[in-house]
Amino acid sequence: MTTWYDPTEFDFDKEIDVDVSFDFESDVDINYYKDVDINVDYCVDVNIDGNEATYAIDVEAIGKDTSVELDLVVLVIEDELSSITAVGHAAVA
Repeated sequence: MTTWYDPTEFDFDKEIDVDVSFDFESDVDINYYKDVDINVDYCVDVNIDGNEATYAIDVEAIGKDTSVELDLVVLVIEDELSSITAVGHAAVA
């Protein structure tokens, strides 16, 4: 005897009774100290026949809930263009 089974006519129901209890506790203590001492001193002594762009940037965030960001683009095309573009933000919360 051969029994034919059509998988598209299969029905299945299942009831599951679940009781979940989840307790989570977390304690995070972070101590961070950074001592920053920056001294920028530069001297350029060259004979430039063309163009020049010079930059010195100091970006820092010190203290609680601070943020600082700097995006810097430098473009130099010989005898045509020297360009520096800086975009940044600073925030204190």
